[in-house]
Amino acid sequence: MTAAPATATRLPSLTGYRVPLSVAVFLAHSLSSAKFFESDFVNGLGLIAPYGIVSLSSFFVLSGFVLTWAEPWRDKAKPFWRRRLVKIFPNHVLTWALTLTLLGVVGSMPMLGAMPEPGPALANLALIQSWIPNPGYLLSVDGINWSVSCELLFYLILPFLARPLLRIPAERLWFWFIGLGVAIAALPAVITYGVGGQPWALWPPLSFVQTWLVYFFPVARLPEFLLGVVLARIVQTGRWPRIRARWVALATVLLWLLTFVLPPAYSRSGLLSVPISLFVPILAMRDIEGRSGVFGRRSMVVLGNATYATYLVHWPLLGLTRHLVGADRTFGLGSGLLIVCTAFVVTQVLGFLLYQYFELPLMRRYATPRRGRSTRRGHPAPP
Repeated sequence: MTAAPATATRLPSLTGYRVPLSVAVFLAHSLSSAKFFESDFVNGLGLIAPYGIVSLSSFFVLSGFVLTWAEPWRDKAKPFWRRRLVKIFPNHVLTWALTLTLLGVVGSMPMLGAMPEPGPALANLALIQSWIPNPGYLLSVDGINWSVSCELLFYLILPFLARPLLRIPAERLWFWFIGLGVAIAALPAVITYGVGGQPWALWPPLSFVQTWLVYFFPVARLPEFLLGVVLARIVQTGRWPRIRARWVALATVLLWLLTFVLPPAYSRSGLLSVPISLFVPILAMRDIEGRSGVFGRRSMVVLGNATYATYLVHWPLLGLTRHLVGADRTFGLGSGLLIVCTAFVVTQVLGFLLYQYFELPLMRRYATPRRGRSTRRGHPAPP
């Protein structure tokens, strides 16, 4: 049954939902990149189970959904871009500078590498590294912020793309969702059979160019963001059919199992974003109906607001931790878990402090011109 059109309301569960996604990314990097454990099986869980890749895709979907729901770009593009830049760049510049300082003081470290050349460092600072098919540029300094480079593309084009999307007839929105899903599914096949190269040591058996095109290239990740845009319109127009979360989870697991028999590019793509994106409107509908649940709790919302800051600090912190315990030293399950848990707690504390005492004051001071600092009621805070 199709629901009635949704009225504007806050969606705290979508902010709280960012917390398990952030934890999943941290765990994936702790296992597959930091590799603290003696067991290759435990370390391999970071790649065998694609929860890190899926979580990253979910962040892209969330951005599209929340920004479309709030429609902060509807009146003028420039104020929207201003808010996005103030949200993104201060934290990024600070963590960029601190990471370079760390590399300058300590020297080359696991995961972070050596002090980069000026070109890669400046490309990272400008957040254009994801457009450059060169590992030295792509993964320089705080290497995980390549995804923020993708987000900048989304923010830039949303005011231009969203207006035509708003004019799509409500009865055709699901066709657009399916079309985006087909595009996401087709890309790995095109890359598999149309692009070659020697296996990249970081993610074999794919070559670097294949990996870049299917995973890092901002245009390749755009359909995931647009899934969120279309799903927000589906909920707003009352076209959401109330799909149960258990069926979404089952569909995601079955599609993941299918990737084991598909070409390797599928396991690195945003393919799983298609079913798992449906969790976003499920949570949104719970907020609309007044039954938010655990993700809507105040503590989850507070932690969810800080996830951008924790995302930026977790990679250099894991690299520093790996350096302090020994570049090649591995540990048993108990000791390894203690190291990972300690790094996780420190990451959460630093991320919260960065959000509370740096990001939030700057957003309040500079995100909106002085004459227009009245908060739009009824809309969720942008991601």
